[in-house]
Amino acid sequence: MSLVEEFIAHLNLERRAENEFVGYSRYSAAKNHVYGGQVLGQALSAANQSVEGRLCHSLSAQFLRAGNLEGPISFKVANLRDGRNFSVRRVSAVQAGRELLTLDASFHNEAQGFDQQPAMPPVAGPESYRAMESYRENFNVLGLSRLYDFLVTQSVFDFRCLELPSYLEEEKRPPMQRMWVKAKHAIPEDPALQRAMLAFISDHNFIRTASLPYREQISSQPSQMASLNHSMWIHRPVNLNNWHLYDIHSANCFGDRALVIGHFFAETGELVATMVQEGLLRLLADGVEASFSENA
Repeated sequence: MSLVEEFIAHLNLERRAENEFVGYSRYSAAKNHVYGGQVLGQALSAANQSVEGRLCHSLSAQFLRAGNLEGPISFKVANLRDGRNFSVRRVSAVQAGRELLTLDASFHNEAQGFDQQPAMPPVAGPESYRAMESYRENFNVLGLSRLYDFLVTQSVFDFRCLELPSYLEEEKRPPMQRMWVKAKHAIPEDPALQRAMLAFISDHNFIRTASLPYREQISSQPSQMASLNHSMWIHRPVNLNNWHLYDIHSANCFGDRALVIGHFFAETGELVATMVQEGLLRLLADGVEASFSENA
C-alpha cells in the first residue's frame, strides 16, 4: 500500500454499524499522542458517510483529551437534522471509554448566488519557496527529527513556508505564518474526501503561530501548546491536487489562551475556507510535563 493509499484508508475509517466507525492512527509528531488534525479529519469523514448528496460547509469541534497512538478510535455519528437544504451531524470520538473530541458539522446543497471575498495576499508562487525537506538539517540540530518525519517523510502533503517555518524559529517575530500546500501525488477528487483532508491540514502550524512573539522564552524553557476548539467554514470547492495558500495569524493572546485565524486560498485567488482555533499556550515550571499536546 502506498503512502497516499494508507493516508486515504486511515481517513475513510472502517464501518462497524450504520452510524459507527473505527479509525486507526498514523505517525505523529509526538511519541505518545495523536495529531489533533487526524481526529478532526476522521470525525468529519465519519459525518460525511452519514449524509447523502450534501457537502460539509461548516464544522465546530472541541478537543477534550489527547488520543493514544496505539489504540483504535471509535466515531459515533448522531443525526441532528435533515432539512430541505441542510443536514447536521454530531460526532463523538471515543478511545478506551474516554471522549477525545466532539464535532458538529453542517451540510448544505451547493447553490448559485452572491460571490464576494477578500483578496488573496500578494505573494510569490510556491516555486519561489523552499520545500520542507530542505530544512532537514535544521530539524536535526534542534532535536526535531520526529517532527521532520511527520511533516515530510510520513506526509502526503508538500508544505512550503514563506518565512522560516515556525517549528524552527528561535527568535521572536510577529504572530503570522503563511505557507503553500498541495498533495505530493495525485489524490482522488471526491469532494467529501477532499474536505476531510482539508480538516486534517487545518490544524498544521496553527496554534504554534501564536507562539512566535515568545519563541525566545519557549526555546529556553518547557512549554505546552494544545488545541482547545477548532471551527472551519468551507466557502468554495477544494482540490488539494493544486497549490493553496494557508495565511495564518494570531488575533489575540492573553493569559494561557491564544486565538488564531487562518484563510485558505486557491492559487488562483479564491477563498476556499476560513479556520479559527483557540488553543492553550503556556510556559511550564521546570520538571512539569505537559499533560497532552506537543512541546514547542
